[in-house]
Amino acid sequence: MKRAELSRRRFLTAGGMGVAGAAIGSNLAGSEPFRPPAGRMPTRVLGKTGVRVGALALGSVGAPVDFPSDKQAAEFIRACIDAGITYFDTGPTYGHEGDSRSAERRIGKAVAGRRKEVFVATKTAHRDADAAMRDIETSLKLLGADYLDSVQIHGVRPQERIARWGKADGVYTLLAKLKEQKVIRFVGLTGHVPACLKEAVETYPFDTILMTLNPAPAHREFVDLLFPVIQEQNLGRISMKILGGSRQYGRTATEGLPARLVGTGKGLATVEALLRYAFALPVHTATCGMADYRQLHQNLAVCYDLKPMNSDDRKSLERALEGLALTRAYPHPVYTEA
Repeated sequence: MKRAELSRRRFLTAGGMGVAGAAIGSNLAGSEPFRPPAGRMPTRVLGKTGVRVGALALGSVGAPVDFPSDKQAAEFIRACIDAGITYFDTGPTYGHEGDSRSAERRIGKAVAGRRKEVFVATKTAHRDADAAMRDIETSLKLLGADYLDSVQIHGVRPQERIARWGKADGVYTLLAKLKEQKVIRFVGLTGHVPACLKEAVETYPFDTILMTLNPAPAHREFVDLLFPVIQEQNLGRISMKILGGSRQYGRTATEGLPARLVGTGKGLATVEALLRYAFALPVHTATCGMADYRQLHQNLAVCYDLKPMNSDDRKSLERALEGLALTRAYPHPVYTEA
């Protein structure tokens, strides 16, 4: 049997670190203290920021909003810090109906007294300064902070009037001023369309970029089109949707759900394969939404013994996902075309 066939069989078989992961007891918070696997989180310097962060980051879709109470969610977030996760991605839209910004509030409660241990990145989807400033003021209040590590211009999309950001009342002008005033430390941007992100980073100086990266065919364009620019600029590079994104948003239960690329069968792969693929790319930290302690344990086990995928295995996994129906990790019309 050829090496590629062996690799494909290994990546598409849910053995070891597959869907179920390690059994560590209840998925719910508060049942018993979380015990991470043996090992230690690798760290990397987040590009031009100079800040050292854990290789695995926590996204806000999942446990930070799905646990029933602020207390339980904060306990989960603190368990992540104890396990070596130091980069936390959040924003104004992560929550449930009637409590749309619960992730920021819960992260704020969790990091109280440990602020210097973590890097908290939030976002604004507004492009005018006044509306963006209201977002930032609310973020500061909910996070219980007098500064933010990063504010990111969120969801750069086609037909974006990027030149408008630099006007006197534009969002980039505001963020640059807040950085000078030390209200925020760094200015970032996020998006799912590489051509739009490329235009933005070629127009304004940014510190970080959060982008969709996984083996699905639609996301390989990021590497070819965007990476030459952002590597030359030494931007802090953060990947998202590394497991394909969540199957369901706005849930009200803590039962773990596998991400869209995780499982057995055609077009699916193991958690281990997808994480190793993510860290084979030139990124500094990989943001992952985790629904419960079992998924946290599973991801930590891979990262503590991190072996980035070699070129042959990476290509094998990409071939295994050719023809995948998943085109964009985030199913929103504005992200369907570059």
